[in-house]
Amino acid sequence: MDRNELKSILREENSSALRALPNGFYRLVDEYIHELEEEIRKISNPRSAESKILEDELQSAINDVETIFIRRVRKVTSRATSNAFSSSSPRQDLDKLLPAEQAVYEATLSAIQVARSQMLEPILDPASSASPENDRKGVKQEVNPQKVTGGPTATGPAQEVSASTIITDDENRDETEIAKRNINEEYFVVRILKDLPTFNAVDKRNYTTHAEDVVVLPAMNANVLVKRGAAHLITK
Repeated sequence: MDRNELKSILREENSSALRALPNGFYRLVDEYIHELEEEIRKISNPRSAESKILEDELQSAINDVETIFIRRVRKVTSRATSNAFSSSSPRQDLDKLLPAEQAVYEATLSAIQVARSQMLEPILDPASSASPENDRKGVKQEVNPQKVTGGPTATGPAQEVSASTIITDDENRDETEIAKRNINEEYFVVRILKDLPTFNAVDKRNYTTHAEDVVVLPAMNANVLVKRGAAHLITK
């Protein structure tokens, strides 16, 4: 990485298009900045013209990489916002994202989906389980993520996988049956295709998943991950 390459990337980020960055972009910029700092330290006269030139280049590099970061985060969050309200959920140019940027995209998308489920959907669909009316009916259920050990599955030999179980009042069999029906209707079993950052699902639980994990997720979050190519739905 050098000054010319960094300036070229900065100019490209002026447009709304999302372009692929060089592999290890931020690491390369960090190395470039450290090299400049080392060169400055070696100059005996800090007031010399050479020192001044290097100081200007150092400050320019710091400003440029910060501007690139801000512009790309804006593009990433803009696409997440747009796709959160799109029925077709186009991937656009998301393949251009760095892994850390992909994590920002997924986290933003998930947060918007959670907010929509908690604030908007109870108004648009009063019959939904998330609506205040249904909450007043006294249907109690609590979803706790935990680790369980299963036998051989379609994903491979016996393994430890993440799952969710319904905790109900054992003294009330009717309530237990309602909870069981709800978990079948509102949760999907999926196989995770890549490591994902911890996210807060619509059931208000935090989930941390990794590639090849088999997990039980709320239907909305499961559908989002499947649409994004981050998970595969496991059907009966």
